[in-house]
Amino acid sequence: MKKNRFAVQKNKFNGWILVNKPAGITSADVVRVLKKKMNPTKIGHAGTLDPDAIGLIPVALGEATKAIPYLLRSRKKYEASFLYGLKTDTDDSSGTTRKASNYIPRKNEILEALKYYSEVPFQVPPKVSAVKIKGKRAYERFKAKETFQLTARPIKVYTLSLQSYDKKGETLVHFECSKGGYVRSIARDIGDFLGCFGHVRNLRRIEYGPFKADKATDLSDLLDLSIENLISNIMDIEIGIPGLKVFECNSDDIRHLENGRPIECPVAFDFGEGEELIAKYNGKVAGILFREEGFLKVKRKFNT
Repeated sequence: MKKNRFAVQKNKFNGWILVNKPAGITSADVVRVLKKKMNPTKIGHAGTLDPDAIGLIPVALGEATKAIPYLLRSRKKYEASFLYGLKTDTDDSSGTTRKASNYIPRKNEILEALKYYSEVPFQVPPKVSAVKIKGKRAYERFKAKETFQLTARPIKVYTLSLQSYDKKGETLVHFECSKGGYVRSIARDIGDFLGCFGHVRNLRRIEYGPFKADKATDLSDLLDLSIENLISNIMDIEIGIPGLKVFECNSDDIRHLENGRPIECPVAFDFGEGEELIAKYNGKVAGILFREEGFLKVKRKFNT
């Protein structure tokens, strides 16, 4: 097939841009407008935020898209306001009210419920979620008004703490969780636990693994920048691959890596069997390796 000589040349950006998403747009919208602005070879985001939610979205450019699965393993931290007295079909304020109560829980009751749910290892996702049921997303089934049930999934809650309490029925909570955790489910479950019902009123993601919301730039501000200034906002690929040790390649090692051949482990080597590590050469990420039977084998290559 002949190349189109009139095609617009893609920009070879490699790294992460931290975006502060506003309410009212989807995570896919963020990617779409940045793609139009920057014209990268590849682009993707790590972890969907609800349209009404705000806060941190790490956007991967170029070779950084290969690192998204590693960032998805990371903890995520949210700041959310829970409103008690109403249960909605979406578990947030965008939904239709299904149940109501005049009872407002006391502060000590909320603290007790937060402690309990910080230790529960399973959670039922909201019906408006990206969880698949027989190949179809739950939110698609919800929009089609299908009747369906979601099963509990394992999660790990690292932090579930009360930041402020309002006697009118609203509390501010910090929630830090593993992949697959839903803040809306926590608000729903606590409301059911206390018999007063509840949902999320406002939601903001404030941390995602090594990335912090205070380092993110508002989407509207990013779109106003020149390409040159946008480049200064791009962070190294390696930052989005937390928790892995680094193996510094020499010229022989990098030739093996580029050709997909195993690298013999050095004598003084402190990596365990099966352990993954970042391969670097001349200060750049070259790939992901894993140890097996005395060799470092290539799991993923980065063309940086």
